[in-house]
Amino acid sequence: MRKWWKLWVLLLMVVVAGLGLGRIRFNTDILSILPNEMPEVAGLKSYYQVFSLDEELVVLIEGGEEDAGSLGSAAEELAGKLMEAEVAANARWKPRWMDRPEGMAELLGWLWLNGEPEDAARLVESLSEPEIEGTMAEAMERVATSLDGGEMMISAHDPMGFLGHPSMAAVFASAEEGGEGFESADGTAHLFFVDAPGSIEGYKEADAWIAEVKAIAEPWAEERGLTLSWTGEPAFQAEIGSAMERDMTKTIGVTSTLIALLFLVMQRRLGLLVGMTGVIGLVFLTAMGLAGWYYGELSIMSAGFAAILIGLAVDYGVLICQEAKLAGHDEGAIRQATTKSIGWAAATTAAVFFALNLSGLPGIAQLGTIVSFGVVAGAVLMLNFYVPWVAWRGAGRPSISDKASWVPKRGRALMIALAMAVLAVGVLGVKGVPGVEFDRGLLRPRNSAAMAAFEGIQTHFPAWQSPSLKLVIEGDSDAEVEERVVEAGRRLEILKEERPELIQGIDLPSGWWPTPDRVSANRELMERLVGERDRVLAAADEIGFSEEGVALGKSVLERLPAVLAMNPSAVPDDVAAAEILRGFVSKNEQGGTLLGTVELRSPDDLSPEDFSSLRKFSADGIHLASWTLLKPAVLPLVKKDLLNVFLPMAGLMVVMLTLVFRNVRDVLLALVMMLLSGGLLLAAMRLTGIGWNFLNIAATPLLLGTGLDYTIHILLAVRRTGGDLRAVWNGTGKAVLFCGSSTAIGFGSLAFASNDALASLGMVAVLGILISMMVSILILPGIRGGRSEGVAGERT
Repeated sequence: MRKWWKLWVLLLMVVVAGLGLGRIRFNTDILSILPNEMPEVAGLKSYYQVFSLDEELVVLIEGGEEDAGSLGSAAEELAGKLMEAEVAANARWKPRWMDRPEGMAELLGWLWLNGEPEDAARLVESLSEPEIEGTMAEAMERVATSLDGGEMMISAHDPMGFLGHPSMAAVFASAEEGGEGFESADGTAHLFFVDAPGSIEGYKEADAWIAEVKAIAEPWAEERGLTLSWTGEPAFQAEIGSAMERDMTKTIGVTSTLIALLFLVMQRRLGLLVGMTGVIGLVFLTAMGLAGWYYGELSIMSAGFAAILIGLAVDYGVLICQEAKLAGHDEGAIRQATTKSIGWAAATTAAVFFALNLSGLPGIAQLGTIVSFGVVAGAVLMLNFYVPWVAWRGAGRPSISDKASWVPKRGRALMIALAMAVLAVGVLGVKGVPGVEFDRGLLRPRNSAAMAAFEGIQTHFPAWQSPSLKLVIEGDSDAEVEERVVEAGRRLEILKEERPELIQGIDLPSGWWPTPDRVSANRELMERLVGERDRVLAAADEIGFSEEGVALGKSVLERLPAVLAMNPSAVPDDVAAAEILRGFVSKNEQGGTLLGTVELRSPDDLSPEDFSSLRKFSADGIHLASWTLLKPAVLPLVKKDLLNVFLPMAGLMVVMLTLVFRNVRDVLLALVMMLLSGGLLLAAMRLTGIGWNFLNIAATPLLLGTGLDYTIHILLAVRRTGGDLRAVWNGTGKAVLFCGSSTAIGFGSLAFASNDALASLGMVAVLGILISMMVSILILPGIRGGRSEGVAGERT
């Protein structure tokens, strides 16, 4: 009764832990796996949090040459269908100011009122009575003689010069590729923006909404022979989140099936498999629940922990089954034979995974902690639930056979070890050690439809592939933002002086931030301009500009009184103005964020000195944001992690071996074998073309832990049997063979993950585990023992 009481308490604890499943959310932001304190990460997060629209779907409409110029009308028709079906709050196929020119007029009036006083004075002076005739004549001459189509159009529709505000240069740059930024230069592609009808809380909601939109849009496009591609934040969110969920379910299914087949071949009892499956389910429930309580939010890296956990937990069950053959299926004898071994194995593996918290990468640290939870839960639940199950369901099985050993004796084992060492040294000597790499593509799902669509947009709209760095300036108050704009300008001047060959162009967004001091300085000038509206319009008419040509200037002059009545700290709220403003400024009640650009001459070929100068620039609310900067930022971190994670693990490994063996010879032999395994792994990685990256570095402590476990099991078996290789092979050797195979299967399933970084972790782990298993079974017993047969003896 006492024993069952303990089991019920343990089961209750599992249920409580499992309640944490309800708290789990998948974080689809790939930046969440990188450290927040890294300036490059902070810059990208600030940019995406403020200027990336979580509820806007970007659609690329493509047609053939026969569709050139007509896609805008088609997009308008699609917008009507989506709005009618109430699957979109809004749909845009052209700039809003084309339907609401008063919004553009309000924005221009606000820019001049909020601009530098010398710029405002120059505009007003050019439209003053003594100067206006010359200003209009110059505009008319540009219309007649300009070879630049854009300049001619501006002069024809803006003879007064309102579009000449310095801040408008960035607007023109973003739309210079034809069609005001919505239609490609050749007319065969058109952009279409769809706003969700409500807030999107997660990837499932995003996926469901996109499915509703596609259900209407794709049949429509098929009827017209058009192609639709989908991208934007909701598309990426749905794609990454769904891929993570798919990876977890797929790896669990594949891993469980393969390990079950392997287990049946070795144990030949369906009842034992059923019991193990049930216990693994409890282990998974516990680990996931604890992750929910502890983290709540799982990163993209943690999607692969399920396969890792299943592979490791099964090891304990197999050891229990193997020892049950020796113990005659007596529960007490099984528990006595397995508790110490499984306890040491669990403590070692949990320790090495928990040591991943030493990593500078939060995603790796989270992965290590979750697997540590699972390993400890696996040991506790296997010992308390699976041991009595094996004693019950495994009764009557034959004891371990006395078949011949496959393990080489000492002489041959030494020759094999020497040959392997020579091979590893030769490969590494010729090809070198595996390099450290960082590719942005590792972070996104394979065959990403959203990324393919984005790349298609970049092809049709070159402005979307600008290599410029984003200059993000944020502050908690208006005054703080203004101060940081000035500070950003100062830092940029220093950067240009220190590295003149680095910077090609700068757009400091000072004119987009509402500044009461500038508004106050320009108010009198703008009021004077409003008072002279009739004179200015008459002069334009007299020189020969049509009503269409003066429409913009007339609208600006009409909207200026409303602009002058605005709060000096506010920005225009007209939807057409807001469409343009959102690309440069985000204002809240306290402060806000500004967005500018810094163009580099060679952004993909930064020297260490260039990167160092750019990194020093980002601090105190001023950031340079670009995926280009992540590569030189992450690579040193990965290299540092190799030391920060590996060295403590190596020290822990020595401590664990000393505690277990208390024998210098065995400790040294174990270290040599693990060093050989490490060399063979590096050689195998070099031959297969696998390099280290920010995720597969997590395999390092795992391989140390599993290699340590295998070494401990084999050496203890050799000592327990007096060096009888036949007994070692038929007992612990076969168990280690299954453990290595099952763990390799667990990691091997990650090779098919949708994320390349996760797949690389699986491939490195499979190579390392199989190599460690091979060395532990084929080399270690022969060198330490050497006899092909014998009876169990005392420890030597």
